[in-house]
Amino acid sequence: MKVFLSAEPLSVDAVRAEVAHAGAGAVALFLGLVRDENEGRDVTLLEYSAYEPMALSEMRRIAEAIEAERPGVRVAVAHRTGELGVGDLAVVCAASSKHRPDAFWACREAIDRIKADVPIWKREHGPDGTAWVGWVDARCAPGGHGDHAHAHHAHGHHAHHGHAQDSHAHASASGTVLRVATVTVSDTRHEGNDRSGAALRAGLGAFSLTPHRLVTDDPDRIREALGLLVDEGHDAVVLTGGTGIAPRDVTVETLTAFVDRPLDGFGEAFRRISWDAIGPRALLSRATAGVRGKTLIFAVPGSPRAAALGARLVCDLLPHAHEVLAGQPHAEVP
Repeated sequence: MKVFLSAEPLSVDAVRAEVAHAGAGAVALFLGLVRDENEGRDVTLLEYSAYEPMALSEMRRIAEAIEAERPGVRVAVAHRTGELGVGDLAVVCAASSKHRPDAFWACREAIDRIKADVPIWKREHGPDGTAWVGWVDARCAPGGHGDHAHAHHAHGHHAHHGHAQDSHAHASASGTVLRVATVTVSDTRHEGNDRSGAALRAGLGAFSLTPHRLVTDDPDRIREALGLLVDEGHDAVVLTGGTGIAPRDVTVETLTAFVDRPLDGFGEAFRRISWDAIGPRALLSRATAGVRGKTLIFAVPGSPRAAALGARLVCDLLPHAHEVLAGQPHAEVP
């Protein structure tokens, strides 16, 4: 199992070599390429950015899980960062196995899971300007002849996936560094395996972060934590986890009852951009936000990628929202 992020052009042969061995009777390859059009817009350049430590960790975890689920399978993935022109390779995935069904399955699973969970973003450049878009819409399907199949090229759907690190605004117009608390809501996470909490804090790192908290999926524990953090005067609280539809997912109900005023637009925006990354599954997310006193509270899903995406939305919204709550005369709501 090998995973790579590279600012240099990718080598298909190098990735394939990572999974080749004498017992492999099948190798499936997926090649994700930059094309010259996306949803009717001309594309001249794609720019990829990643939170590299978390991206590599998640890619490694995905590859290890796939190899554990199908003994005998080997997986290798390489993903580009930086600027790519039309026709350049954005991602290469190789999977080998004794027989072709497992190789096809492993290649598709690797791409699908990377798309859903790995914090990699891209910005699309063209004659009409630039836009942040979802990760490549990669669906590795069986194809070709014999035991070696090359998947088709892909290019992601349009979306606004937040801004790169250098465009984040982390302070109000007055220069105040905002104080933000982060909370993971889960019955199973702890300090040693809380990847979502780590992704959340990495994305919010330029704010003044107070110590991270973990609470169970219990309304009383969530409410207690929120009350304490609001009383301590935090400018914002960001929770990850408990926003789905599983029986133990109670974050949304607890937050809805706790806030003075809901911010429906946050959840709407989160689901819109998530749709472009993961499709209809985005509708199962109940990401939400609201205001309690002078504190903004956000709740995002519990996957690392969703936590990172939520952090980027918070970075875009929080400085201006803080000014509005503070009653600053220059702060106008569109």
